[in-house]
Amino acid sequence: MQEITKAQEDILKALWKIDDGAIGDILNALPQPHPAYNTVATVIKVLEKKGYVSHKTYGKTNVYFPIVSRKEYGQHVVKDAFNGLFNSSLNQMVSYFVKGKEVGIDELEELKQMIETEIEKQK
Repeated sequence: MQEITKAQEDILKALWKIDDGAIGDILNALPQPHPAYNTVATVIKVLEKKGYVSHKTYGKTNVYFPIVSRKEYGQHVVKDAFNGLFNSSLNQMVSYFVKGKEVGIDELEELKQMIETEIEKQK
């Protein structure tokens, strides 16, 4: 999966939100301030070349739809961060969030329970 820019990701998120749509539909699904119509059209073409988006043509109108799901993209981003930023170390990745106070006590309790359950399964 090729890397995408923040602008490309924003447009992909808008497309996930609406499932499919013409450039105007995608533009309306983006947060304010909206980029120019031509900017969205250009970014959609780039996303299409990168294999994230495809389209169907109805008369003179192209209707775009994502071919990479939010889940697939999320897995790619997390795996890329895990391998690159955290040197493929689950310990480094988890400690970053836990020690950085990014995770609340309720989430920590859920994680603890999940880990304990998995330990019991693997015994």
